[in-house]
Amino acid sequence: MSLTNGIEVFNEERLKKVKDISGELLLPNGKLKLLSYKDYQKFEFDDLRIFCHQYARYGLPTIELINYLNNIIKGRSCIEIGSGHGDLGYHLKIPMTDNKAQLWPIIRKHYERMGQPIIDYPDDIEELDALEAVTKYNPKVVIGSWVTTYSPTEKNYSSSPFGIKEDKILNYVETLILIGNLESHGKKPILKFGHLLIKDAPFIVSRAKKQKYNVIYVWG
Repeated sequence: MSLTNGIEVFNEERLKKVKDISGELLLPNGKLKLLSYKDYQKFEFDDLRIFCHQYARYGLPTIELINYLNNIIKGRSCIEIGSGHGDLGYHLKIPMTDNKAQLWPIIRKHYERMGQPIIDYPDDIEELDALEAVTKYNPKVVIGSWVTTYSPTEKNYSSSPFGIKEDKILNYVETLILIGNLESHGKKPILKFGHLLIKDAPFIVSRAKKQKYNVIYVWG
């Protein structure tokens, strides 16, 4: 097991020892089922984390998380950026967008070197980078879960030259919501702007080793 650029990678021996729980977590269309956070507690944590590794999942939507986010959205126009498989946006019933960078040869090779499975983007994910999506949809609210921040060089937080210019989004929306983990996302440059931090909420479930560090940031 190793940690590369904030992503935990499991060796083959470890992968063979865990229970395959994909049938209990995935819908026929490949999206994650919407479970309560208590449902997730029924699984062995290693099994859950390795499922996330194998299926390129990071944050796991829960019934309680969807309800919490809907209470912030309050019926306003909303989109998801950096959607990946689109599990969160699917259950929120909002447009899902992603620049689909994991299909780019340079990114694919990087993930292959790490031994990290890549996202197989579903057809309902619209290929738009974050700023293009905001310009097209003109939403009041933007949501991103486990998104990578833009930086021209790799920093000590989850960043990439192909990441999201999160601070620029603040100029276009009433509310920006980012879901992540303090270890991977606690040093985002956008955090210098005033925001609400929601932590110690058990309904924020992820692949992260330290679940107590799962957080939601809200601007606006």
